Amino acid sequence: MPPAPITYDVVMAQIKEARVEHVFRYAHVFPRCLVLMGSGQLDVKPLITETYAFADSIAAFDYAKFPPATSVKVQIEL
Repeated sequence: MPPAPITYDVVMAQIKEARVEHVFRYAHVFPRCLVLMGSGQLDVKPLITETYAFADSIAAFDYAKFPPATSVKVQIEL
């Protein structure tokens, strides 16, 4: 959360047809999500679009700085 109000260019967002969603997550939802993931009811694997070995961590962070539009989540395996 920003400590102060931010400048937001509505016109640029409209030109790019950006959708903005504001989410405030609460700590109490994590246990429920873990149960859903553990039971197989919630499959998050499709969200992991790139996986890097720990030895390639620098390359993973370099990639994540400017990911393609198709990238959702970059993961480093430990």
